[in-house]
Amino acid sequence: MDLIQINYNLGNRTTSDAVIPLKPNSSTRFTGRIDIIAKLKEHFTSPSDGLWTRKYFLLHGMGGIGKTQICLRFVEEMSGQ
Repeated sequence: MDLIQINYNLGNRTTSDAVIPLKPNSSTRFTGRIDIIAKLKEHFTSPSDGLWTRKYFLLHGMGGIGKTQICLRFVEEMSGQ
């Protein structure tokens, strides 16, 4: 996970360093959706026409069906690559 470290210089006051995650963690209760994540991986890891170009993927649906959790899990799984 990418982190930003913030240091504050506030004169005589003592402060601690804050670490802010750049993305929220996916839910620990997330299950399934393996097919959708596999399609995302295939789409973003294969070159189109032999060239590496910017790619887009539209994930849509009603509110509350897990679009954000799918994206967070995808980013977690792909972060090591």
